[in-house]
Amino acid sequence: MKRHDFKFSLYDDNLNLSKDFIKKIKTIKLTKYDFNSNSFYSKEEEEKLKKLIYLEINSNVYKILRDLEYSDFNIVGAWIQKYTKKGNFHDCHMHDPYQYSFIIYVDCSNNSSETIFYNPGYPFFSTSSIRITPKKGRFIFFNGAIPHAVLPNFDTKRLIVSGNIKLIK
Repeated sequence: MKRHDFKFSLYDDNLNLSKDFIKKIKTIKLTKYDFNSNSFYSKEEEEKLKKLIYLEINSNVYKILRDLEYSDFNIVGAWIQKYTKKGNFHDCHMHDPYQYSFIIYVDCSNNSSETIFYNPGYPFFSTSSIRITPKKGRFIFFNGAIPHAVLPNFDTKRLIVSGNIKLIK
């Protein structure tokens, strides 16, 4: 008999973000939209960003890879999101279900909105959710199939770096 399991874990760690990383992130030009400002469509900035991110997260990701029984990874997409107005948000969404994703909280305050992760299958059914409170340097690593959202924000400081990672056996 063969056993099949669905397992979706969220990894939560703290990074000691370098001052250089924070400075460079804060200088990348973002495009303003109604719901937030981001660098999502800037491919030129994305390549620079992926290199910066790799230096900040590689030791943490390699710990996770050992747990997941993978040997290496590639950052395949990266962007910055800034919540510049009170009420900015990010609707419930998922990333590529065949990849992993991450969030790095670069700047925030006590009034920055939580990121809410829902169980796979949401919104058709919901059995649980996990709320992550923003904290400078907090690093969240998760399967891209996990639905997540940012409810309306209550400050103008919330700044994150996010992206997708392809794991290699």
